[in-house]
Amino acid sequence: MLGEFRADLFDGELAAAGIGSGHHAFAVKLPNEVLDGRPHLIRIVDRSSGTALARDVEEIFFPPHLHGQLDSFENATLRGWAFDEQAPGRSSLLDIEVDDAHVATVPCNQPRPDLGRFLQDDGRHGFRFPLPASLFDGRPHRIAVRFANTDRHLVGSPLEVRLPEELLTTRRRRLDRLVADRQAALEEAQEALAREPANRLNDPEAYRAWLGHHEHAIGQALAAVVNGETGGQTGGQTVRVVHLPGPHSPGQDAVLADFVAAVAEGAADAVVFLESHARLHPAFLPLVQAALTGDDAGIVYTDEDSGPPESGRGQPHFKPDWDADRYCAFPYVGFACAIGRDCLTRAVASVGRPETRFGLPPGPFDARAWAAAVVDTALLLADPGRIRHLPFVLYHRNAAVPDRPERGMPERAGRIQAHLDRIGAQAEARMDSGGRVRVHWRLPAEPPPVTIVIPTRDRVDLLKPCVESIVAKTTYPRYDIVIIDNDSRDPATLAYLQSVARQPGIWVRRWPMPFNYAAMHNAVIGELAAPYVALLNNDIEVIGPEWLEEMMGHALRPEIGAVGAKLLYPDGTIQHGGVLVGQHGAADAAQRAFGDDEDGYFQSAAVVQSVSAVTAACMVVRRTDYLRAGGMDAENFSIAFNDVDLCLKLRQLGLRILWTPHARLYHHESATRQTSRSPDALAHEQREVAHLRLKWQTDSFSDPFYSPNLTRGIQTHVDFNWNYGSVVVGNHE
Repeated sequence: MLGEFRADLFDGELAAAGIGSGHHAFAVKLPNEVLDGRPHLIRIVDRSSGTALARDVEEIFFPPHLHGQLDSFENATLRGWAFDEQAPGRSSLLDIEVDDAHVATVPCNQPRPDLGRFLQDDGRHGFRFPLPASLFDGRPHRIAVRFANTDRHLVGSPLEVRLPEELLTTRRRRLDRLVADRQAALEEAQEALAREPANRLNDPEAYRAWLGHHEHAIGQALAAVVNGETGGQTGGQTVRVVHLPGPHSPGQDAVLADFVAAVAEGAADAVVFLESHARLHPAFLPLVQAALTGDDAGIVYTDEDSGPPESGRGQPHFKPDWDADRYCAFPYVGFACAIGRDCLTRAVASVGRPETRFGLPPGPFDARAWAAAVVDTALLLADPGRIRHLPFVLYHRNAAVPDRPERGMPERAGRIQAHLDRIGAQAEARMDSGGRVRVHWRLPAEPPPVTIVIPTRDRVDLLKPCVESIVAKTTYPRYDIVIIDNDSRDPATLAYLQSVARQPGIWVRRWPMPFNYAAMHNAVIGELAAPYVALLNNDIEVIGPEWLEEMMGHALRPEIGAVGAKLLYPDGTIQHGGVLVGQHGAADAAQRAFGDDEDGYFQSAAVVQSVSAVTAACMVVRRTDYLRAGGMDAENFSIAFNDVDLCLKLRQLGLRILWTPHARLYHHESATRQTSRSPDALAHEQREVAHLRLKWQTDSFSDPFYSPNLTRGIQTHVDFNWNYGSVVVGNHE
């Protein structure tokens, strides 16, 4: 007799069936002596009646030749392998426990070619298990992995993990809910969840580990400067470091006067403002001096970080290259910059001495606010071609000091407005609720007409909500719609197209040919009369009524070649936040780790910004620029990357590509993209990727609007670039 136990555990099915309180279940842990590799018969009997349970005989057999190991814990996902030496063709089952509670039974059925060669079978003995989001609570948890129904641990089990909530991305939460709530999609969701990276940018330990790679790159850049390999030279320009005095108090007039004189009247070729308790990396001055020498550079800025004194460096701020639109919204350069004397003189003259009070808050003179105004004005007055970015973390702030209070000052909106007025921009600057500056570009009294082009093949369930949302919500006064019917056969779709074509301002253009996204757009856009075209997928749905006003406000700017929008999955996470060229060696959408209401990495998901490309799922472009660029490449990019190629061609013409988060639309992308594609479709995609790499060198493309210090992985803005190579000192444009 092994012992007695009570059947008093709660069973939800019994309770739902009305059988007492539901506390009639039991669980018994078998002792080790029966787990000896031999078969045993177990009989369970009710003590009061002597009646055996219906399943009165169970065979417990624990094979002694079980082998398994935990290999890694990357991206909060357990990975490893297990197999039964006596039954290598059968997938082993593993029980996973968290804090002594069973959470899952996982099969070992993932491919492991190394084990396949060893066992001479198909090698499906691997496993992976993404830990649930509920464990990201900052507390220690004990994870145990055992062979099912045994006490036999895998090698490496148990282990203790501690996962701070800050490592979670919005997308990871969404995928975790998908795993929990939609069992029918379990395999697909776990596949995506296992690849979803943790937000390692918020992990101080990961940052300190990555700094080893980064310091090596800084050393290489410094050696190149010393050896004269970059064309610059140390010591060519004198750079003075001016310390920012603290808040004004009685008796400080002399200190403040000396500070202003040091900035405005100093003899140095360039000036750096150093915040209280901040420090410069030893390589800051020589690298900045080299960048300022012999290249007509007027301003050089670097990346920065901050951290509490007791724990060292943290919170890295990796910056893009110069982008005036992004900077107007959010002064991402900060004080980590050296301003050349000519740029500094113009800025001081424009801002004025402290006594003029221009662009400064009322009250006692604030040296920090004045310096922020000087930096703002110097950057905005400078020729963009004279602004250089060094993507090295060379400015170290103290996290105990408040982070740039001038960022949220109403006076900054006034400075941005003064800049807009100076360049003759038809735009208004105002502070938004997040402390950023929102620049609203005004439309003329008679806005130009826009033709919205929507391709479709059948799928009236997508097309109808798309068209109806445009008609019901769009407030832009002059637009029409052209639907490209790519050989629809579905009777419901044909009936809808026939009915919608009778509505004023909606046209149906037949395209009864094999699918070629680029060719159909080229043909239709060539026939249009409207000066502007809005490309829209049939699985897009309008959210806010001013989406087209927002996009057209930017598209009317002569320097802008194309404008993209913020596209959301139906659950509110970002599907498109601009396109990062070079991601995965090709190109892909950015910002997908964040939700609609999140600011992103240093406001990356919340402000208007330059990007290398935007998706044609929602793109506004000037028709003449589209044609001047040669339209989309129908021969080499008939299905994918035609929009990326078009944007890169527009950039070659000297035009900028812009993404705005203030035009928000839903993109039901999963409804139109097959998760499992045919071999022919995959081969076609691979050919297009190969051509994109051949034409634009995307496997080594350095996107100027995305830091080389950030990952090029499945998600952007959540991890470090661990494959750190050489970094060019200078402008990436």
